[in-house]
Amino acid sequence: MQLRPHHILDIISVYGKGIEYKPHPYGHSLHIVAPRLISNLNFKIKLVLDADGICEGCEHLLPDGKCKDVLPQLTPSPSKQAYNDVFDSRLFDELSIMPNTVITIHQFLAAVNEKVPGIEKICTHPKENQQERLHGLVSGLIKLGIREQT
Repeated sequence: MQLRPHHILDIISVYGKGIEYKPHPYGHSLHIVAPRLISNLNFKIKLVLDADGICEGCEHLLPDGKCKDVLPQLTPSPSKQAYNDVFDSRLFDELSIMPNTVITIHQFLAAVNEKVPGIEKICTHPKENQQERLHGLVSGLIKLGIREQT
């Protein structure tokens, strides 16, 4: 399965907060993909800078694999595609991982854990609280046994 780095971090943060994954009005596959990843940390993924397994079924996914959605919480509202490409490029750099790397979820999360705290400054979405993102990420990593509880 192909996944964008920020989508994995979103999954772990939501999992850490104890929020249930439910179908989204956009029709994307987060509610299908997230439980698969959480239940099998040995699941192999290909980290991409493109549409991924979560984008499948989304009403905003164009035939060319690009996203036509925008980020309305920002003014002016940038393209979600352009924003996420920059977002994920920064995560690839921070984690010293190249796009198209095949890796297990556990290996990816171990690399993320090495950058916590700190990576939340990169992976926090617009208008999201950085401390809440960090708390969700840390809690998710602890629940998955990647990080020791302090």
